[in-house]
Amino acid sequence: TPAKFDTTSFQIKAGEYEFRASGRIMRFDGYRKVLPALSKGEDDLPLPDVKEGSLLKLAELLPSQHYTKPPARYTEAKLVQELEKKGIGRPSTYASIISTIQDRGYVKVESRRFYALKMGEIVSDRLLQSFKDLMGYDFTAKMEEKLDSVASGQENWQNVLDDFYTSFRNTLANADENMVPSDPTPVEGVGCPLCGRHMMVRTASTGVFLSCSGYSLPPKERCKGTINLQPGDEFVQADKEQEDSETESGSQDGTENQALELLAKKRCPICSTAMDSYIIDEERKLHVCGNNPECNGHLIETGNFVVKGYDGPLIECDKCGSDMQLKTGRFGKYFGCTNENCKNTRKLLSNGEAAPPKADPVHMKELPCEQSDGYFILRDGAAGMFLASSLFPRSRETKKPKVEDLVRHRDELDEKFLFLADGPQTDPEGNPYLVKFARKTKEYFLASDDKDGKATGWNAHWQSGKWEQSSTKVSKKKVSKKKASKKKKVSKKKA
Repeated sequence: TPAKFDTTSFQIKAGEYEFRASGRIMRFDGYRKVLPALSKGEDDLPLPDVKEGSLLKLAELLPSQHYTKPPARYTEAKLVQELEKKGIGRPSTYASIISTIQDRGYVKVESRRFYALKMGEIVSDRLLQSFKDLMGYDFTAKMEEKLDSVASGQENWQNVLDDFYTSFRNTLANADENMVPSDPTPVEGVGCPLCGRHMMVRTASTGVFLSCSGYSLPPKERCKGTINLQPGDEFVQADKEQEDSETESGSQDGTENQALELLAKKRCPICSTAMDSYIIDEERKLHVCGNNPECNGHLIETGNFVVKGYDGPLIECDKCGSDMQLKTGRFGKYFGCTNENCKNTRKLLSNGEAAPPKADPVHMKELPCEQSDGYFILRDGAAGMFLASSLFPRSRETKKPKVEDLVRHRDELDEKFLFLADGPQTDPEGNPYLVKFARKTKEYFLASDDKDGKATGWNAHWQSGKWEQSSTKVSKKKVSKKKASKKKKVSKKKA
C-alpha cells in the first residue's frame, strides 16, 4: 500500500526577495513499514504549523552559491532509457541503433560514454534542415501506432504507405535541390604530397582529413593524394611543454585545468567560434573553425610539436634501429618509427611502457583452414601466438598452434619462440601438445587435448632452462575411494 503524506509549501516574502521551503509529514507508513527509506530527502523535512499571513523573524542567514553543471553524457544504458521514453524504435532495434551510429562515424565511445564526432554533427544538421518530420522524436512512435493499426486490421497498409510516400517524395525532391552542400574547405599553404596542389579539409566516417583539390578533376587527371590528421589537443609546442607541466603541477584542481584548455582554443577569425585543432606533422598544426563546413575559417600554426608529457625518443626501433617517438592516432597513443621508410609501430601499454616487439608472421601453407579456402598463418598477438586465416578479415578462423607445427618452421621462428619448438611434441599418452599463453603470468606453457577436444590434464612448463611435464589428472582408484568415504560419512550422519 502506498504511503500517505501531508505536503506543505511555504512562500516567505522578505522585502524584494522571496524564500521558499517545502516539507511533508507522513500520515500513513504503508510499504515504508517494512521497507524504510534509505535516506531522507529535502522534501521530508518537518515544517512548523504556520498560518498564512504570519510574521516570521529572521534567526540566521547562510549565503551559499551553486554552479550549474552540464548534463552528463549518454552511456549505452542511458541512451536506451531515452529511446524508450521518447518511443523511438523497439527493444529489438536498440542494439543495431547503437552499433550503427558508431560504425558510420557519428559518435565515439570513451570511458563508456558517447562523444559526438564531426560527421555526426554535419549529418544531424542537414537532416534537421530538410527532414523535420522524419527527425522528430515522435515520428517512429506514430509510425509504430500506424503499423499496429494495420496489423489489427483497422487500416489498409496500402493507404498508409501512399500517405507517407506522397509527402516524403515532395520532401525528398526539395532536399535534393535546396540541401546545403558540405563543400570542402580549401587550405592554402599545405601542398599535396603527390602533385603539389593545395589541400582541402574534408570530413568522412573515419574523421577529418586533408584531400587534394585535384580530386574533383576528370578521372584521367584526378589526384587522390591525402594527408591524415591527428587530433591536436594532445600536442603542444616543445618550448611550452615545460611551462605547462609546471603550471599543472602547481594546480591540483582538475576542473581548472579543463577550463584553461578550453580558453586556450583559438577563435575563428571569421565568426569567433572555438576552433578544432589537428596535427599535420611535427612542425604544423591546423586549426579549423568549429562551424566547418559552414564557415571556412582556418589557421596554420608552425612550431615543434610534441605529445604532452613527451621528453624525446624513448625506445629503439626493432626493425631499422632508428628512434621511435610517442604519437597519437585514432586508437590512442603509440610509438612510431621516425624513419620515413619504416612503418613499424608499437602499442603503449596501460603501465606507460611500450609493448614488446611483435615477431614477423610465419606462413604455414600446409595447414588448410576448415571454414575457408585459405591457410593458417602464425601470428604474434597480445594474448600470445596464434594461428589465423590468410583470408582475414573475410575469414576470422583462429586456433592454437601445436608444437609439431613450430618444429616444421623452426628456421622461420623468432628467437624468442625457439624454446617452444624445443618442447615435447606429445604428452606421455601420445596426445599432441598445444602452445598456450597465460595472461596473468604472461608465460607460455604446453597443454594437450584428446581426440574429443577435452583437456587430458597433462601440462608442460619451462622451468630452469628445460621443460617439466606434470599431470593434474586424478586416477579412477582415488576417485572411487573418495566416493566410498563420502558414502560412509553420509551413512553415519543418517544413523
